Amino acid sequence: MSTSLTIRNLDKEVERLLRLRAATHGRAMEAEAREILTQAVMEPRSPLESNPRVNDALPSVCTPVRGIWKGKVTTEEVLSLTRED
Repeated sequence: MSTSLTIRNLDKEVERLLRLRAATHGRAMEAEAREILTQAVMEPRSPLESNPRVNDALPSVCTPVRGIWKGKVTTEEVLSLTRED
């Protein structure tokens, strides 16, 4: 069974960067987003995140943003995309 995910209110600059990254890799935006999400959740966790006391205190959406987002968009900007208004 497959899961669908809708991302609302995506910043235009994030969309532009995703489109460019997808084109660079010869993929559709959806396939590129799927790859980014897969890499983000599969990469090793930092020692801080591995600490059960810290990990239990933080919701999973607070995991620092890594990879292609570094220097292009802040963690707060990404987290704002996941918040309900």
